[in-house]
Amino acid sequence: MNKTLLAFAALILGTTPALAHNGVIHEAPHGGIMKATKTSHLEIVLAPQGGARIYFMDASGKPLPASAASDVSVEIDRPGQKTEYITMRPDPTGTLWTGNGKPANDPKSVIRIGSVVRGESELIEVPRSQFPVYGKEAPAKGKTHAH
Repeated sequence: MNKTLLAFAALILGTTPALAHNGVIHEAPHGGIMKATKTSHLEIVLAPQGGARIYFMDASGKPLPASAASDVSVEIDRPGQKTEYITMRPDPTGTLWTGNGKPANDPKSVIRIGSVVRGESELIEVPRSQFPVYGKEAPAKGKTHAH
């Protein structure tokens, strides 16, 4: 997904984070945060050394294969820096999308995830401050689903 497609998706979808399906809150099994979209849930994991991993699940939390998404894009806006566009691709196991990038440590940074899952385009925008802080205790159970 290129910059133009992300901008187009932002225009159509807005940048408001999606809410949970039917009020169900799912825990993030890989240490990231969960976000709900119209067609699925996704877990966004920011690696301490940099980069991102995206896992897809259905509304009940059952894992979906990476092939459920036909396109995934991640960009990171850091204050005072040029936006970083992370090239995402399915990993060899077919269970997630992954991409390399610089660490996103500044809580004022914004992470945007564009995806096409089951034919539906989605754009999610999440402040870095909503993600777990590396080197600190993991969030309490039930606190990993961001709205």
